[in-house]
Amino acid sequence: MSDEIYLTQEELGQLRDVFYAQAKDMLVEFSERALELEVTSEPTDVFRALGRVVHTVKGDSMALEFTALTKLSHRIEDYLRGFREALRDRRAHRDEIDLLLASGDLLTSLVEAYCADPPTTVPDIEELCQRLVPPPLDADVPRSTPETLAQLTISFAGDCQMHSAGAFLVRQRLEKLGRFVHADPDPDDAAIEASPRFIVYVSSEANAKALRRAARVPGVTSRVVLKYVAASSVISGPDKDDASQEPGEGDLCPESMGSANAPASSSSSDLLRVEVAKIDRIMDLVGELVIGRSMVAQAVADMSGGAIEGGVRDLLSDANGFLERTLTELQAAVLKIRMVPVEQVFKRFPRLVRDLAHSRGKEIELDIQGGMTELDKSIVDALGEPLLHLVRNAIDHGIETPEERAASGKAPKARLTLSAFYEGNHVHIVVEDDGRGIDVARIAQRAVTQGILESSQLDSLAPEEILNTIYHPGFSTADSVSDVSGRGIGMDIVRESIANLKGVIELETAPGRGTRFLIRLPLTLAILRAVLVEVGDQTFAVPLTGVLEIIRLVPDQAKTILGRGVLHWRNQVVPLVSLKEALDVPSSENEDDRGAFVLLVGEAERRIGLVAERLVGEQELVVKPIEDALTRSPGIAGASILGNGRVVLILHTRGLLDKSMSLARKVEALR
Repeated sequence: MSDEIYLTQEELGQLRDVFYAQAKDMLVEFSERALELEVTSEPTDVFRALGRVVHTVKGDSMALEFTALTKLSHRIEDYLRGFREALRDRRAHRDEIDLLLASGDLLTSLVEAYCADPPTTVPDIEELCQRLVPPPLDADVPRSTPETLAQLTISFAGDCQMHSAGAFLVRQRLEKLGRFVHADPDPDDAAIEASPRFIVYVSSEANAKALRRAARVPGVTSRVVLKYVAASSVISGPDKDDASQEPGEGDLCPESMGSANAPASSSSSDLLRVEVAKIDRIMDLVGELVIGRSMVAQAVADMSGGAIEGGVRDLLSDANGFLERTLTELQAAVLKIRMVPVEQVFKRFPRLVRDLAHSRGKEIELDIQGGMTELDKSIVDALGEPLLHLVRNAIDHGIETPEERAASGKAPKARLTLSAFYEGNHVHIVVEDDGRGIDVARIAQRAVTQGILESSQLDSLAPEEILNTIYHPGFSTADSVSDVSGRGIGMDIVRESIANLKGVIELETAPGRGTRFLIRLPLTLAILRAVLVEVGDQTFAVPLTGVLEIIRLVPDQAKTILGRGVLHWRNQVVPLVSLKEALDVPSSENEDDRGAFVLLVGEAERRIGLVAERLVGEQELVVKPIEDALTRSPGIAGASILGNGRVVLILHTRGLLDKSMSLARKVEALR
């Protein structure tokens, strides 16, 4: 009977999916740790992490017969070994780090190619393999690898219950006599528990007797066979003529490189990968339960003044309270499953800032804060693109060269901060630099040149209104097209992306001191906290994300300018938008304009006041998408179901902002 195992295409696909998910995370870690070599004076842990990643990728790719990936991984292992030796008495050079980063990039490209469905063309690896030559050792630093190595074949004692622990003990004793090079199986490898023996390679000047004595541990080892072998035969890998050796068995995996089976992090065993679709299904069910909770609460409220007996009423009230507490906890627990740290998107920026700053001749220190702040996974996944635009704009436009900074009395190295923190039911993401700031006059000049503003408008516009021009599609201050800017795309994409996440973006800038962008986001997109308002006989929901303040409109507080209602608020003139008119809601029979409410909403520096007749209150809603003509309305974002069974439309505050500003421009043009 054949011992070969045949897998179906579906099973192979599942294996590729698992490999892809794991390799993708590990290769991100590879790039992160490679960057640490530029600043650390003790690289041992870094090399251990780098070696663990490459060794794991090599082993897994060999099992899946990803030949080029296996070959490149093995080559990188050899490079890491020599690189580690070269860094004993010096720091890493930039070109050496660049080579490591390029290696990680090519590994990632290979993983993408092999795991694509269907697989795509595998990138060529030969050019990089030729460059992966370990750096030369300094002439005054003695080589730690001699011409020969001591090879000790050590058999475990029959009463040794834990081979891995015993192997570690032997290794520690041998390390006192020399440098540990390789073990087969590695003490970290689970296979060692089933192996009757293991082989250790040591570089040592101790005599054979001392080595044998160190390897003999009562209750652990029973027999030690020592011989000397050429170091090159160990470093170059397995002997191709040795039929008893499995592919990859002779690959060198020194202690600093760890084990293929070592976890990617100390907490990886506590993590469970779950398909997002499964979580989404649970979220849908929780959403239905939230609606049910509201219905029960409404029923209890309706019965509270009825003729139902007090005891039954109290029982229903208690049951509703229990249901409320339980569902709240369940909802929080399920939402927590979807929450991931923003570090997942933040960690891509250290390398980006490093490379882009170098290409622009600038010195920049990136300060990342609040990486463990958590957001819904869908939000974190979508944050990458807008943050990329903000960071690249800061480097290209905002931050000066060291010479320019010195002339302005600043430190040559600029500071770029990327931070996240909680603020109530929201998360704030901040991108801030200490560069030159935004020149409002230059923005105005470019806006006129590009036909976005008329020169006659400039005197009547506040600086904040001129700054808002940067969000106009096609606007750019770059005089020429580069690989970073000048194409007229960027800030409009940022604002659009943030709006799609039900968030808002705000800008603060000071000439000569820097620029700060603040992005305010909800914790999740599945459950929405909103203010319910009545307009005519209809009820609408306004997301709290964009609501700055709610005020009661008293008589004569609103004024009319150019035929439009406005409100003086915090030294600003805010346009008023009647929701009844904007949404074309018929007047109710009992309409009373006295005591109307104004919901002040805003995005960036734009502000409007939404006028509603009555304020119902604040409520948690389950967002339901709508797929009809309503979706084409700029003022409608979705729908939800209240506890009384009524359907309410959720307003799109940004759409109402855009509509209001467009109308204001038309009125201005007709003056």
